Amino acid sequence: MLKIAELSRSKEALKEKAFRAIADAGVECGSEREESDRIKIVFAGQYSAGKSSIIKMLTGDDTIATGAKITTEETHAYEWNGLEIVDTPGVHTSLRPDHDEISYKAIAAADILVFVVTNELFDSYIADHFRHLAIDKDKAGEMILVVNKMDRAAKGNTAEQQDIIREALRPVLAPYTPEQLHLSFLDAQSYLDSLEEREDDPELADELLQRSGYEGFIETLNQFVEEKALSSKLTTDLYVLDNVLDKAIAELTPGSVDADIDALEENLKQQRHFLVDARTRLQREVNDIFTDASSRIREIGIDAASVVDSNLSNAELEERIGQYSKQAEAIVNETREKADEYVHQGFIELGQSFVDMDSTEFNQQLKIRLVDKYDNLPDSIKKVFVTATDLEKQSDIIVGTFVKSGFPEMLSLTDASVKTLGLTGSTQNLLKSLNAGTMLVSGATKAGQAASRATSVIGIIGIGLQMALQLKEDYEEQLDLEAKKNNRQNIRSGFNNTATALEDYASDYVKQCVAVPLELSVRSIENNISDLREARTGRSEKCIKLEKIQKEIQALISGIHDIEE
Repeated sequence: MLKIAELSRSKEALKEKAFRAIADAGVECGSEREESDRIKIVFAGQYSAGKSSIIKMLTGDDTIATGAKITTEETHAYEWNGLEIVDTPGVHTSLRPDHDEISYKAIAAADILVFVVTNELFDSYIADHFRHLAIDKDKAGEMILVVNKMDRAAKGNTAEQQDIIREALRPVLAPYTPEQLHLSFLDAQSYLDSLEEREDDPELADELLQRSGYEGFIETLNQFVEEKALSSKLTTDLYVLDNVLDKAIAELTPGSVDADIDALEENLKQQRHFLVDARTRLQREVNDIFTDASSRIREIGIDAASVVDSNLSNAELEERIGQYSKQAEAIVNETREKADEYVHQGFIELGQSFVDMDSTEFNQQLKIRLVDKYDNLPDSIKKVFVTATDLEKQSDIIVGTFVKSGFPEMLSLTDASVKTLGLTGSTQNLLKSLNAGTMLVSGATKAGQAASRATSVIGIIGIGLQMALQLKEDYEEQLDLEAKKNNRQNIRSGFNNTATALEDYASDYVKQCVAVPLELSVRSIENNISDLREARTGRSEKCIKLEKIQKEIQALISGIHDIEE
């Protein structure tokens, strides 16, 4: 099963469950229910390559039309488990050139682009279209290349035949390699046939399923989603829903017999607000820092590619490209330093907000009153008080801080994340340790993987430059338009690869240095709030139901962030 589809389905089910429970409770939550921005999987590529059959295979939707002729005349969107699946017309066909514009519009909005060709691979039209998307439109890092209809290949969908096709793909994919791209070999029709044979001939059904390559395709999709951290996009809805439920629960929750206990809960809720607000702001701003840098690197790539059209000698061309390369390298260094500084300053400001809140006269007096009555508090309240302060017993009269429950954990984990990612050392160490040619499909999902999957700016741009110089030598007398175009694409792809890898690295950076530590702190505080609520008597069944749903939402958020319990 596609993991992101499972998570999305769980999210949609929880939304339905939560809003039904809120309506049943008769609570005005003050928030209109809005449709979320769904993750889009767009299928594009060669006409009659079986895009519709692959979508049918993936979704199980029997209403999708399939066939030998061009079955998709316009873009079709299907809602599946909260995801949006988009089927586009075949592109670059002499029969319907108007299909191109329709498909390009859908492709621009894709979170995952699945580009489909048959076992016969690229003709000149499809090859040109693929290179336009991969390089000019910079979609290589957002693309899964699927070779479908493998049953028509000489040796079927076997490892031997796949190796043959990989070699045949190299000239078209250059300067990329099949190893750099997310590549999957399919025979979607065999999968659909296996479903029909399942009841009558299970053995044949198993053989057809194996032949289809379905499991490998799903594995490729899951790997892509993990590398691009696309699952985190699902949490936006859940954060909003969590906040709505929090307000509804507060309205239904009866006050305790002790006003100081109510005040303690409000204090914890204020801590939670600080953390959630900081998490949202830091994630957005840090992503913007990396996105802006990636855009600048791509613009440099356009300028560098234009140099190929000049009449410079090879030595002069290499020098000019080298200058652009150094500009891109400087941006990589500056961006990481800027992100480090921003996150560091953000945590300092967050810490100060906790200090300011904790030092108010009201909170100081509240702690003293809670210390005085500590021995008479219920055990569940004592537990929360101990975890929420530095106080462990009544005789320990040195009044501690209310932020023990979350903030120190956050700082400790953040320090560890920074050390693991190597964010405090010289960025030159990163650039020296990277291996050329692997940056395109980076997007590490665990601390430290980003560096090992990336490449240096100089190395990756050098690949394109080497090819450009070779073409210039081979066609010194008659450098035709096609050769010039390939030169420009080869140079530009190097900068695009660098920009894409920086964005992939940003996903891991944000997760490890912002999302994970803050999420753990939020969870710690939420547990304390939950303990306080459960200690109250007189809570209605409707209130308890909302609390249970909120816990399910918080658990799903943690699962999406892949935080170990």
